[in-house]
Amino acid sequence: MYTDNRQWTLVINSGQNTRIRLICFPQAGAAAEQLRVWSNDLADHIELVAINLPGHGPRHDEAPCDTWPSLLQSTFATLEPWLGEPHALFGHGLGALLAYEACKHAQEHFPEQTRHLFVSGCRSPDSLPHRPLLHSLSTDAFHEAILSLGASALEIPRQPGELQAYERVLRSGLKLFETWNDTSSGCLDIPLTAFYGSEDPLATVNHVLNWREFTRREFELIEVAGNHFFIKSQRQRLLQVINTHLGLLGEY
Repeated sequence: MYTDNRQWTLVINSGQNTRIRLICFPQAGAAAEQLRVWSNDLADHIELVAINLPGHGPRHDEAPCDTWPSLLQSTFATLEPWLGEPHALFGHGLGALLAYEACKHAQEHFPEQTRHLFVSGCRSPDSLPHRPLLHSLSTDAFHEAILSLGASALEIPRQPGELQAYERVLRSGLKLFETWNDTSSGCLDIPLTAFYGSEDPLATVNHVLNWREFTRREFELIEVAGNHFFIKSQRQRLLQVINTHLGLLGEY
């Protein structure tokens, strides 16, 4: 197994022949490093590519981005080396919206290279965001809301400077997550799997179900136990589904 760590991306290969890449976008506030453990349970023919957004991980000195046009432009440029070859896309929360936008971009510029889209913990493009909007809450209410979603208090920095930086990055990501919408239903010709947490108030089954209207191909809706952070607690379940779908692509 070898790892390529760069500012924008974390790439992990099993050392076996790569037949497909899984390009992953973490949730708001999370760095690509969070997904490193995924490489332990992905099938050997799948190369993991995880994305760091500005302000995250090794890019912590950069200002976080809170506008969609500039974020998408820079993200698409970074993904160019991988989108022209067989790949699947996964994203959780804000990452799911980025994965969806990357999917649309790849379908237009690199047709037939995207084998599957996995969205997780994210409302469908035409659904209204959960209220109140988290990114606009006062500091105390913001911290309380993040913990109520299932975030671990141990993951929230205690030092004032680090806490302010963490809050800034998280608010910027949540602003993107809560202000985005898209009405181009039926625009994808790619199979789509949507995961939602049984106890997740940000993406309930009613928020997630309408993802089915955004693809003309197969749609699969999967409930997993947990709150908004089921991406951690239900990692094995997510990877089981991903391995199953991408394992069917051995002929590529």
